[in-house]
Amino acid sequence: MFRRWKLARALGCGALLAVLAGGCTKDPEIVERRLVVYSPNSCPIEQSEAFSVIYGDGDFEGDSAVASFYLREIDKMLDELPAQTRSVIVDVSNAARSKDWRGTAEVPPSGAINVLAWPDRETCRLTRNVEPRVDTTLGVFGRHIMIAGGSIAGKVPRTFVGDLSTGILEPLEFGLATRRSRASITAFRTSRSQDPSPALVAGGEDPDTQSALATAEIYVPSPGALGDLGDFARERIDLAEARTRHGAVVLATGETLLVGGVGQFGQPLGTLEIVDPVTRRSRTNDSALLKVPRSNPTVLRLASGEIMVAGGFNRSNERVPTIEWFSADAKVATFTPRDLVPGRERSFIALEGGGALAVVVPEAGATDIQTVWVISAQGTIEPGTPIDPAILDRSRLFQGTEGAPVLWTGQRWLRWQPWFAAFQPIPDAPDPSLYPAPSVPGIANGDNGLALWLDDTVPNQLFVRGYRFGTRSRFGAVPPHLLIEGTSGLAPDRIAGTPGSAIRFDPVSGLELGLGASAFVTDVTYADVSIELASSSAALVLREETGRELTVGGAECPFAVPPVLSLRVKRVGRQVQYSIDGADLRTCRTELSDAARVAIGVRGTNNSGSSFARDLRITRR
Repeated sequence: MFRRWKLARALGCGALLAVLAGGCTKDPEIVERRLVVYSPNSCPIEQSEAFSVIYGDGDFEGDSAVASFYLREIDKMLDELPAQTRSVIVDVSNAARSKDWRGTAEVPPSGAINVLAWPDRETCRLTRNVEPRVDTTLGVFGRHIMIAGGSIAGKVPRTFVGDLSTGILEPLEFGLATRRSRASITAFRTSRSQDPSPALVAGGEDPDTQSALATAEIYVPSPGALGDLGDFARERIDLAEARTRHGAVVLATGETLLVGGVGQFGQPLGTLEIVDPVTRRSRTNDSALLKVPRSNPTVLRLASGEIMVAGGFNRSNERVPTIEWFSADAKVATFTPRDLVPGRERSFIALEGGGALAVVVPEAGATDIQTVWVISAQGTIEPGTPIDPAILDRSRLFQGTEGAPVLWTGQRWLRWQPWFAAFQPIPDAPDPSLYPAPSVPGIANGDNGLALWLDDTVPNQLFVRGYRFGTRSRFGAVPPHLLIEGTSGLAPDRIAGTPGSAIRFDPVSGLELGLGASAFVTDVTYADVSIELASSSAALVLREETGRELTVGGAECPFAVPPVLSLRVKRVGRQVQYSIDGADLRTCRTELSDAARVAIGVRGTNNSGSSFARDLRITRR
């Protein structure tokens, strides 16, 4: 179901020039944008008494702009939201049912602003049965979702594509040109801003012979169609080698990296292969090799842009304990490979502050295994507070807001607490006896507050199911002062707060950081920005979304003398300037990339001891 409301945007002279490329007028032009709120058919909003609050965020200073109305007030003008609104959060409540729905979306350059609102305390399936099958692949690319390939007795599985901003899910007219199971699905953009995004479906195996395939296919969206849904191009990309049961991730360059898998002779592969969305060609000549060839690996792009490969199975079909790291371009190995206890099942997820989190399900009868591990940004592996094996039947990790991934254990929903290195129950989480939870692994989807998976709990049916546990926008507001009374709003890149850890918080001195230890503001990124640190001896880090960093107080922008009282940093466009203890601004010799949005963090740089950071203030410009 959906209803439409009008959102007014008043464009001043400067914005008018950018839109119309014409002369200025005295009066601002009013441009109507339609805000469309959807809900899944299985969890519909009852609009007659439902009340909605809209929060608007953007690259402007201050708290979120707020508009509110009853859903029955169709076509109400929401003139409380400013022209600079770049994202919205929709909060719908129904007091009579004590129930809330929430959704979030970024404002596109033109057209309607679509928001899919999910209810609290429930998991909901999308509209359509996608045909029960085995060995299929679920993938997200941009704001779209795809279920492709697999095997159904007596027929060819259809390919389904859905729009996660509306909940629309439809079978494609043509779909994949080659029958394939266990393929990978990744975004295949020619530019970072391309929306709607194309997708690459690579490799996999013939469902009948299980022979690995050496081709890939490109899904091309159709802007303006229902949900912008398109279909597959008829051309194919030849891969350097056949591979199935492999891992895949999008590199900072926008290229797709294929990792390991099983080759044409049925043995695990040690090769890494890159597929370029611009040239539409594949290459392996300048890529590194895995130390341990493996099938079914987990492949993560870390906050630094580096690639981590973990898990999988070796030539003897044994679980691989070895974790490997590669540079952001996948050309060289970076850290020394390290082993992690394999267990019966493992899952891994990148942490927003840096590094990764691992949860290990013990073998049946094992009682002494460590179940939670933090893999730091520098490649060390440290134990977290273990989860009781009695409640850990599965390990299903999903990206979370506030630097806190969410875990389904097979019995409970838990949330990671990064400053305590422990999982805690989620209040008001869905009751698994009422709402099905993941029996198969979920996927990363670019929305840190939404878990998505395939639901096969109903006989002879298969659905896409989701659970929303958070809504945060990269344009969201943060408190005016951070690191005053605690660490709220930031996430560390390793174990913190335990005896001997390199990060801890003290109410008097602030955040204490050992050499190289970092903590980053979670969820939000910035364009032009001013940053101030009081009582600081730590460096300030501006990290681009690709993982490239400019460290004020580091190699990219070194200090002659470190700050004693304060550090101020100003970013405008490519240029970054800094001021130490109130002195004149100096310009960093390194520049940022054009139009790069940056995450902000603090890092320890004192070779002889700890660095400190206190009273972090960030102002959008």
